[in-house]
Amino acid sequence: MMTTNEPASLGVRDPGLLIGAMQRAAVEGLGKALETTLRQADDYLFDGTDHELTALRDLRRARTQIAERFEQTLINGFRRLSGMAPSVKTDNVTLSLLADDALEEQLANEQLADNLTRLHAPALELIEKRLAVLVNRPELAADENPAGPVCLAEVMRTALHAVELSTSVRIILYKFLERELGTALTALYERMNATLVGAGILPQLKSTKRAEAPPQPAPVPATAATAAVANAIASDFAMSGPGDQALFSNLIGLLQSWRQNVATSLPGQYTEAGKSLQTREMMSVLSLMQPDPPPSLQLALGDDKLSLAEQLRREVLAGARRLGMGGDNLNLSNTDEDAVDLVGMLFDVLLDERHFEPDVRRKIGRMLVPYVKVAVKDRRMFLYKGHPARRLLNVVAEACEGNHGEGPQERELLDRVDTTIDRLVADFNEDLAIFETLEHELRAFMEQHSKRIELAERRAAETQRGRERLEQARESVSVDLAVYRDSRTLPPVLDEFVTRYTHHHLTQVVLREGSDSPRYSEAMHALRDVLFVFDHAELGTPPELLPALKREPLLEIFASSGCAGPAADDALATIQRTLAQVAAGEEMAAHAAHLPEQFVQPAAPAPEPGIIVVADKSELDFDHEMAERMRALEIGTWLMLTSESGRVEPAKVSWVSPISSRLLFVNRRGIRVLVASAEELAAMAKLGKVQLRGADNAFEDALHQVVGRLQSSVVPA
Repeated sequence: MMTTNEPASLGVRDPGLLIGAMQRAAVEGLGKALETTLRQADDYLFDGTDHELTALRDLRRARTQIAERFEQTLINGFRRLSGMAPSVKTDNVTLSLLADDALEEQLANEQLADNLTRLHAPALELIEKRLAVLVNRPELAADENPAGPVCLAEVMRTALHAVELSTSVRIILYKFLERELGTALTALYERMNATLVGAGILPQLKSTKRAEAPPQPAPVPATAATAAVANAIASDFAMSGPGDQALFSNLIGLLQSWRQNVATSLPGQYTEAGKSLQTREMMSVLSLMQPDPPPSLQLALGDDKLSLAEQLRREVLAGARRLGMGGDNLNLSNTDEDAVDLVGMLFDVLLDERHFEPDVRRKIGRMLVPYVKVAVKDRRMFLYKGHPARRLLNVVAEACEGNHGEGPQERELLDRVDTTIDRLVADFNEDLAIFETLEHELRAFMEQHSKRIELAERRAAETQRGRERLEQARESVSVDLAVYRDSRTLPPVLDEFVTRYTHHHLTQVVLREGSDSPRYSEAMHALRDVLFVFDHAELGTPPELLPALKREPLLEIFASSGCAGPAADDALATIQRTLAQVAAGEEMAAHAAHLPEQFVQPAAPAPEPGIIVVADKSELDFDHEMAERMRALEIGTWLMLTSESGRVEPAKVSWVSPISSRLLFVNRRGIRVLVASAEELAAMAKLGKVQLRGADNAFEDALHQVVGRLQSSVVPA
């Protein structure tokens, strides 16, 4: 039976190999966790205020350096464990000497280590005991385990202090990383323990500790950094950020100003006196409307000139009167009126701006009444990005936008949306759980199609990458051939040999082997020999004294175009005969001959979809600031494209060419719809062919557009 003090040299295990295997697993798994952390922090800051957009730019500049420093520091920890690097001890820091922001950052660092240690205590106990045996030590301290939470907190601190970031951004990163490591470390620790057990190190060892959920943080003073932390660590549905609260407050203020303007400009639109409908009564009216919306609402759903908010308000009051809840002077309370108007305007914008098909508009319109009921009972829908009702509307819009039912999968997805909406209308009874259930089910169903879409995206990117490599190869070959040809005026046979056969052959060699390959050099030498003989022929060298051409390199050039055997011999004989005719002064005969057509024709590049590419950017009419915005678009960003037929479609940045920096856009099915440079996109934007979106999800984008519409409609005081 092995004991904890048994040296690692006993048995058939190599400490260096085992530590190396665990290092690779840690670098891979934790690198992915850091990548997700950086992406989530990026998304969080992108959704924030103008001040946070400055922090976003700083983070994007630092992302590569953070990832590289994180990986290297992690590797150094494993090297120290194996004895390949000296131990590094950090000096203790006196908390009383730290500034408030620095203290908050240190506390976030320590909290990350403490919470993860509690969560993974059983697995950590086993790993540290087994690692101690592996490196022949009595025990291993928590800060000596390179994959332990204490070391990982230090790894993150080291990575962040290599770049210039505000304290609030650093803390946000700690909190997002803590959340990601909570999952990532489970798999990593299982893998590390399995590796050590597989090497025969304490296979029967059992843990004596239990996992503990991290304690809830105590209230802290609301400094700028802790406010950012509160946003980062809170579940979206549990807490809203200052930006969301400010947006909602601004929205309510604009709505009230707009309503006053409407009351002033349209007397009788709003009744100033009378009974206010109670919320309980209003919910009863809405429940009656939910399964069978009134015809006026259905009409408004099909006509973008009619206001859903106005029709909805009228129908609620009319329904209440029919039930005997009030007379002609019946009103909605201010709060309920806000809910009705906001949801009505939200759906107006959503249905107008997302360019859904007519039948899809009707599908989504059936959700209007349930969403009014949610807004009346729970104003948090307008505050929290993670609210179940918001998430459901987002996934429904995602499933329907750009979906014209052209294929069986698209039609199946639309049918699933129908089923989802039917269940919402039939089952919603003021319990928000139905929204969460339906959102999860629809999202899971959509993920079944994600692999097919991802495959289509990869194919589109690979096709475009191949096209650009071909273009680049052709351009570089053309330059080389122009240099070799210089100012020579060649007879048709030699011109065809250079511009068609040799160009095609060299292009294929560049694509397969590169321009520095031996085959490329051999082909260029063969061309040089032909031109050398031509120069002698032009100088009047007798045909019988012309230098001989090497057959094999020339035959290989012809073979690239499918010209082989007797046909290649005939082509080579034609070149030799033409050179002899030039030498003999038989110009007419030399210019009358031609090489045979290529058996393999070089593929002509297909025109780019949706735009005519202009090589000279000075010919494009575009705004330079817009071009910079287009150049900064990240993979995964959605925008709206207007096709030649006038149809407006969503398009996603799927790939950015490392060769030309052009952006590849795909539709919801992963099919390529556009390839263009930043300047070309800016020119399209100036023509109204491209529109950037304010947000990547339907609910938030519509909410921002409601604010814009209200701002433009409110008459200045």
